Amino acid sequence: MKKGFFLTTMCLIAMLVSQVAAGQVDLLDYGLIQRGMSEAEVLVRLGVPDHESFEGFSPNKLLLKSYFYLSEPGRYQNITTVIRFKGGKVIRKERIYR
Repeated sequence: MKKGFFLTTMCLIAMLVSQVAAGQVDLLDYGLIQRGMSEAEVLVRLGVPDHESFEGFSPNKLLLKSYFYLSEPGRYQNITTVIRFKGGKVIRKERIYR
């Protein structure tokens, strides 16, 4: 029984995450990302990032990292969305227009 529940739960999570493709983050979704959100919440809303970078540790020994979402090639506007985390929580978000 537990094995069936676990497999069903994992399939549901995979379906939710796979429906949200990485790439340019739309302005509405960008607005929904708030300071203090967990990495899991960001992944559910925005999908797996195009690039992930580990910057080290804070003085409090909390992991510092960033997710990068890049616009698709050929779009009229190149936008990179960067979400920065400290200890698994959002500390900053930014959009870079190129």
